[in-house]
Amino acid sequence: MQAHKPQVLSRYRELLRLIQRLPSSKAAAARAEAQQTIRQRQHEADPEQQLQHLKELAAKIGFLRITTPRRPGEALDSGSFVLRDGQLVKGSGEQKGTRAADGTMTMEAAQQKNREHYKRFYGKPMAKDMIF
Repeated sequence: MQAHKPQVLSRYRELLRLIQRLPSSKAAAARAEAQQTIRQRQHEADPEQQLQHLKELAAKIGFLRITTPRRPGEALDSGSFVLRDGQLVKGSGEQKGTRAADGTMTMEAAQQKNREHYKRFYGKPMAKDMIF
């Protein structure tokens, strides 16, 4: 596996991290199996067989990603994030209390905000016939 060594090591580390999520009764056996399998396959000379082993490792990682629960405090990479007051916060884009339809913002203020957003999005002011 010399040709794919960096990829194998990276995926092996990821596999070990995922194995840590398993219940302790299964984690020890899974860790031993992973170590044994990697050690057996490290001297494989056939490039096609090396690639096949790498694919098997990726499949095992994919399976563990789906089946192992995340521990509290583990970072989540996915979700909805919005920029509010210069800070990236988790949540949706809808924010209560800043819409003209709610009555909390005057129509003139909403139109001014629309013109500012137009300029920010398109890099130029609105055309005269588009202004309210």
